[in-house]
Amino acid sequence: MKAALLWIIFLFFANTCLATPLTTEDEVAHGRIGTWPGSLAEECARKSFPQAEIVYLDTLADMAQNLRQKKIDAFAMNRLFVDELISSGQSDVEILGDALGKTGFSFVFTDSEKGKKLCREFNAFLEESRKNGNLSKWQQKWFSGDDERVLEKITLTGENGTLTAVTNPSLPPIIYMQNNEIAGYEAELMQQFCAAYGYDFQVTVATFETGMAGVSTGKFDIGFCSVEIRPERAKHFQFSDKTWEADCVLAVRSDGSAGPGIIATLKQTFHDIFLRENRWKLFVSGLFTTVLITFVSVCLGTLLGFAKCLLYQENNRYLNALLNLLSRLFAGMPIVVLLMIFYYIIFGKVDVSGTFVAVAAFSILFGFSVFEMLRNSTNNLPQGQREGALALGFSERQVFLRFLLPQAVRQAFPTYQMEIVGLLKSTAIVGYIAVQDLTKMADIIRAQTFDAFAPLVAITILYLAFVWLLHKITNYILGKLNPKRRSQKEILRGVTP
Repeated sequence: MKAALLWIIFLFFANTCLATPLTTEDEVAHGRIGTWPGSLAEECARKSFPQAEIVYLDTLADMAQNLRQKKIDAFAMNRLFVDELISSGQSDVEILGDALGKTGFSFVFTDSEKGKKLCREFNAFLEESRKNGNLSKWQQKWFSGDDERVLEKITLTGENGTLTAVTNPSLPPIIYMQNNEIAGYEAELMQQFCAAYGYDFQVTVATFETGMAGVSTGKFDIGFCSVEIRPERAKHFQFSDKTWEADCVLAVRSDGSAGPGIIATLKQTFHDIFLRENRWKLFVSGLFTTVLITFVSVCLGTLLGFAKCLLYQENNRYLNALLNLLSRLFAGMPIVVLLMIFYYIIFGKVDVSGTFVAVAAFSILFGFSVFEMLRNSTNNLPQGQREGALALGFSERQVFLRFLLPQAVRQAFPTYQMEIVGLLKSTAIVGYIAVQDLTKMADIIRAQTFDAFAPLVAITILYLAFVWLLHKITNYILGKLNPKRRSQKEILRGVTP
């Protein structure tokens, strides 16, 4: 663990201290340009630089980091986001040349009668806000770069119902986290719209892909996260009028002045990642969710595994065939696919949280892992024990519970220990189904700081610490199960002198 921490520190220094020279337009024309897949920015970049290689990246922080590390030569993006990146202190990024085109954003609604009604109401709200000057006022508030911009809370009556909304707060100043709450221009529009039409709303945080899929399937009423109108998307959603439009520009490395010293950089990074706006609370909240999913899934999965193994001992041909089939099915299915099936199909029309869905999916998956471990360990035991116990008059179930299971548990426990650690690491993907776990919180923070390195280092250390704690706990349990470590009193328990 010490070696891993030293390596992380070395990477941090290399990441923050390497100089990046100016990128020229000729290098861009024959180089690599980062952009979002399927975006208008990609279309503009391909049109302006047909010889360049397009590299797909997920977040603005990823683009800035890849640009800094020379993995790309430029990235195409809405000017609003690039200006926010530069104003945040990223002096090694500048805009190259003229605008490549225009990009704009809209709200999306379900393609249903309710969605069409909401879309008409939202468009009417936008039109009225343009006429009375409120839209310009809100744009000036959020796009001015003023550190005092805040989302003022409005009391929503909700007499016309509560709307379910989904967003990915990773694009300041459009939508981001401020003081651990949703803020930004689109959050302002959502709140003002609900106030004008008598709605209340609940927001779920999810990745862009998960959110749009949720709106498409009707799990959410509204989606907002700088969504661009595209012909392919228009087949599945109702798009509002554009809420904002700006130039698409090309961001490149600047020749930049020398940055602050290492100590100053470390202090500033620590402040931005943990102290600013109490962002440490996001890590705590994400860690709690990760621990909760892991602990509950292990407990329920263990019980399910024991129950399946007990049923398997009944030697029912059809039941055993079903268990074998399901075991192979879950073992061969990618975990992220399993989560998507549970979230969008099995629980698609049920109002449950993503955390509940994650626990259900991981519990079943872990249960089949425990089932396989116990079954294999039981089969490896000498058959003479089972035959001898049956000859003494014990039933099949009594033989399994009293003689075979205790030995199988001791044999399978080291594998069980590693499966728990594997389950913990697998929870890092639950952000795909709108769960704000530790990894998702790190994504939110690096989207706010435009630093793709330090938040990942922070959660790496937290994961290492939790894995170390799991090893300590499970090793203690394993020691208790070792018959060689029993005291004389425990060995002689039940034996009359």
